[in-house]
Amino acid sequence: MSEKYVVFDFETTGFSAQKNEIIQIGAVKYDENDVELARFNQLVKNQRSYVSSEITQLTGIRPADLLSQPVIEQVLPKFLDFIKGHLLVAHNAPFDISFLYQAIIDCAITDVEAFRVYDTLAESKRLLQMKSYALESFKDFLEMNDLRSHDALNDCLVTAKLYQYLQEIEQPKAVSMLTEPEQMDLFGDISDEITDTLRRKLNLPITKNLVYYRQDSERIWQQFDISGIRIEREYSTGSSLSITLYNDEKLAIHSDFLKEMQKANFLTDLDENQSNGKN
Repeated sequence: MSEKYVVFDFETTGFSAQKNEIIQIGAVKYDENDVELARFNQLVKNQRSYVSSEITQLTGIRPADLLSQPVIEQVLPKFLDFIKGHLLVAHNAPFDISFLYQAIIDCAITDVEAFRVYDTLAESKRLLQMKSYALESFKDFLEMNDLRSHDALNDCLVTAKLYQYLQEIEQPKAVSMLTEPEQMDLFGDISDEITDTLRRKLNLPITKNLVYYRQDSERIWQQFDISGIRIEREYSTGSSLSITLYNDEKLAIHSDFLKEMQKANFLTDLDENQSNGKN
């Protein structure tokens, strides 16, 4: 079910919530329809740790940039008010949540609501097949390469797009119902014929047979030729398809995953991801 949510990200002086601290808070608030409502972007003055040259190189934040910024005790109450009552979304959420809880403890803030958290890293590993699940790897996938990585606000925008993409896979939002003539115009026809027009629309190869892969009972990969494709629903990120195999078996699949299956190295990449635990 759709709900209001806040995508958030912290830039920090290191990886330990106890030894290091937050130096930038970024957050973007959305309504139930994925419409952006507000942004929160604040640098935070460090107090118990230093900003190393490695952190500066990674984030672009210099020690001098933080000298005149408010400390966490001044920023955190405003951030908690910003996220109150919303689902929290983050990429590698346990990292950011650990810093959030430590900041709450350090600031001696009580009566904080229990957080509900969605981790796009864990969910993308469950729903997608990628060579890398680092947030930066999704920028090309989501066509957001214009944003610089390791800026808290920019990372929020990428994470938000990823969250919306994952939600459409799990809980598709169908396009408005169309009359039959409009459907004919949109899809060309309502048959399962694999035309060149359909291939181009779905970014599938034009000149070779389309294939589908799955494992048999002995976990050996089997390849099946595809004899038909029908677009069932279109979303802002891809389409929900019904495909027909050579033996007339019909299956549902997302267009992006079908496109990945057509790559020559699909099985190699898939086996490597599985053997590495998708890390």
